[in-house]
Amino acid sequence: MATEEPVVKLNENMDVGHLLYEDTRSYCGIELKEFSRRTADNLCSLYRSLFDIKKKQDAKHGEDGEILEYSRDALAVNLSNPSTILPREKSAPKEKSRTKWENFRLERGMPARKKRSRLVFDEITKDWVPRWGSGSIKKIEEKHEWLAVEKPKHVASGLNAFEYAKLEKKGMLEKQNLAHLKNKINDLKPS
Repeated sequence: MATEEPVVKLNENMDVGHLLYEDTRSYCGIELKEFSRRTADNLCSLYRSLFDIKKKQDAKHGEDGEILEYSRDALAVNLSNPSTILPREKSAPKEKSRTKWENFRLERGMPARKKRSRLVFDEITKDWVPRWGSGSIKKIEEKHEWLAVEKPKHVASGLNAFEYAKLEKKGMLEKQNLAHLKNKINDLKPS
């Protein structure tokens, strides 16, 4: 009686490491019944290879007086290393260029700034509160000192203190955005 040799399918590749079965046969013009039959055949051959790996691992696992692991699931399989190289979904991130401040700090040999903690102790509530956000120390101070808005001496007499504070905040944001744009322009310049 002759031994049966495995049938080599030319248009099909299997990568057990990724649990990937690639069938490159044409599916154009076939009926739904034939499509589902091919899919079932492909899935069965993937399962068959998984069970073969499981048999080999079980045979190797119990020999040499080795202690069996009963905590593992009965159907657990250690997959082999993947043989198919899958492409990344997104490109690798580009390394960010340094800002003007970072370049200056490195030239002068200054240490990197330590990350500040998010929480700060508040004397008003006698508790640790966030440094920024909805329940921040700044918001708590604004609630308790809502009347203490001082008008700077150098402000024009026609401007009230609230409008001045709003314009000052707007000016700070514009200054920050300008610095951000300058850093982007420096990124585009060739070094």
